Amino acid sequence: TRWYRARGREKMADDPEITLETYDKHHVKVPKSIATRSAIINMMIEDTGDVNEVVPLADKSCTLNIISRVVDYLKKHAEFEQESAEDEVVNAYDKEYQEQTDEIIFQTILAANFLDIKSLLELMCKKVADEIKKCKTPDDIRERFNIRQDYTPEEVEEVKRAHPWIYDKNAK
Repeated sequence: TRWYRARGREKMADDPEITLETYDKHHVKVPKSIATRSAIINMMIEDTGDVNEVVPLADKSCTLNIISRVVDYLKKHAEFEQESAEDEVVNAYDKEYQEQTDEIIFQTILAANFLDIKSLLELMCKKVADEIKKCKTPDDIRERFNIRQDYTPEEVEEVKRAHPWIYDKNAK
């Protein structure tokens, strides 16, 4: 598949490649037009002025696995823009992209936040929000996301007395 820039319509084959160094020290080559969809990577490239310099991704969420997924997302969305894809096509891709383990979802959220990729951050946070909406009580949320209870039994009872609606499974 040939990639084209959404604005300039130049072939991405003419697009210089940026080398990203993941947190786990792997090098990933990405077309500049894709890599610069990250505000942080774009700023790093502008600061150095050298597309040949390796761009280190210092956040521990930016492993090879997660960065590969992020790049796939950015490439696919660039393709959607170039093709003026229908919303239902984009939404179907996004829904499939969200179907991952909790660990990958949370690591992708951290990477999208670090890289300042707003659309990806919002997409993955929406997935977590949708999962939370399925839960009826704080206990359900803790169970769903395997969150340890920090409060003592006495503190839990105090919260239940002060805010009974939180624990009402019939409340919406």
